Amino acid sequence: MEPAKDMKLADLMYGHGDRFICHLSGRFDPEKYSDAPPIQICAMKCGCWVVADGNNRVGLILRRNPEATFADIPNNLLSTAQFGEWDNEMMDWWNPCAKSFRDVMKKHDKHIPRPKDAIYGVIEKNEEGRFFASATSVNSMSFISATGRTAKEAGRRLEQKLKKTLKRESVTIVLTPVTPLDNHQCSLLRAVEN
Repeated sequence: MEPAKDMKLADLMYGHGDRFICHLSGRFDPEKYSDAPPIQICAMKCGCWVVADGNNRVGLILRRNPEATFADIPNNLLSTAQFGEWDNEMMDWWNPCAKSFRDVMKKHDKHIPRPKDAIYGVIEKNEEGRFFASATSVNSMSFISATGRTAKEAGRRLEQKLKKTLKRESVTIVLTPVTPLDNHQCSLLRAVEN
C-alpha cells in the first residue's frame, strides 16, 4: 500500500527527535536537489508513515504550504517502503515515539528565547513509567535531582529544590529529554477520535 497522493505531508511522522530542525532555507526546488537521494517514507507498524530520510526537504515544502500533500513531491524524488521492507528495529531505537510534522513544527513556531542564566538538565522516563529530572554543576553541588509521576511534576520538584539550594525566588530550568517522554500518537487514531 502506497500513501495516497492527497495525504497531507504534515501527517507524516517526523523522522528525528522532538524538535523540528531544517538546515535548508528558501523554496523547495526539485531541480536544486536533483542529485540528492529520494525522500524516503517508511510504513510504521500502526499504519502511519515516517520520513526516514528527507526531513529537511519535507520541512521546506511545509514552511511554504502547511496543507501540502504527497502530490507536491515529484515521483522521482519519493521512495516508499512497506512495513517489514526496512530496518524497523533501527527506527524504533532512533525515534520510538515519532510525532507528526504538524506537531513538531507547531513547537518550533512557539520558540521562546531562553534566559542566559538558565540551568540546563535532563529528564527521562524509566521502565516503571516514573520521571527523573536532574541538573549537574549547580552552585557548589555537583548533582541535584527529583522524581515525579509526570514530567511536569518531576520538573516542578527539581525547580523547587534548585530555588531552595540557590536561595532564589525564581529559576529557569531547561530539561532535555534523554528518553521518549510519551508514546507515539498515531495520526490515524487521532483522526478517528476527532
